Amino acid sequence: MDSTLHDIHKNVVFPQDVIHLFTDIINNDSVSRKVFIYVGRSLKEQQKTVSHIRGVTVNDIVENVKIERKERVPKGKTFIYQKTITNIDRKAAERIVDKLLDMSLLYYTPVKPYKFLFMSNRGWQITEEIINRKKENK
Repeated sequence: MDSTLHDIHKNVVFPQDVIHLFTDIINNDSVSRKVFIYVGRSLKEQQKTVSHIRGVTVNDIVENVKIERKERVPKGKTFIYQKTITNIDRKAAERIVDKLLDMSLLYYTPVKPYKFLFMSNRGWQITEEIINRKKENK
């Protein structure tokens, strides 16, 4: 969702059942959860340190989100796949960001050549639910 569409619908909030649905969707995909939580944490840090929030870019996500994935390692004349912890691939990050934008949890402001990502009110609702579930499980 772009910033103009966000401005029109910024006061819309999710009902409780949709919050549970979207929280389940994000929690079932560990990479989506890591990206979503990273965006929220980054925006909170920017709020605390800077008077103007600049947003998060896909480059920021690629540089800072670590995931566990299988990587091809040569073994003699063949190769094997070994689990390693590396940065998220750019295409994977873009796909996840597009999914979160489509779910209206994030919105962006285009500043050529970047898209600065921000969390919508609905995104903060989902973040609160993720935090509450984490507290309940402890």
